[in-house]
Amino acid sequence: MEEKRKALMLEAFTGEARAHFRLLLFAQRADEEGYPQIARLFRAVAEAERVHARNHAMLLESVGSTEDNLKAAFETETFANQVAYPKLLKEAWALEDKAAIWFLSSARNAEERHARLYKHALEDLVAERMPVYQVCSHCGWIEEGEAPQMCPNCNKPRDYFIRIGD
Repeated sequence: MEEKRKALMLEAFTGEARAHFRLLLFAQRADEEGYPQIARLFRAVAEAERVHARNHAMLLESVGSTEDNLKAAFETETFANQVAYPKLLKEAWALEDKAAIWFLSSARNAEERHARLYKHALEDLVAERMPVYQVCSHCGWIEEGEAPQMCPNCNKPRDYFIRIGD
């Protein structure tokens, strides 16, 4: 019964998490097209979907201690970089889809960086260091400290970076 419940809740969590993000993209498009009232509705429903996803995740007991979460995140990013994205890239190359190849390569590179950041964060637990992060809004690359002049992953300028922290 426990395995069945876990499978059900994982499916529900995945669906709600996808819906949340998709609705945020819909809201962004509605804003771009001059429909702020529709964007507001999409954001409201996206927030409700986020609540649903959080509730499903609680039943999955998928959130452990911070140390356990860092280890799990490191393993997930490492798997994405070393297994998942190479498989997807192989298929994109076979299709000769340049856009897919670029986005998948960019994401794979960022995932590798994310894994290193998680590893550093595990070390920071002991040192109690609290770095500031800069996230490239185009490709997802993350830098610690100040944003670089150009993103090392996609070459977008510094103003594409979003500061996370003080």
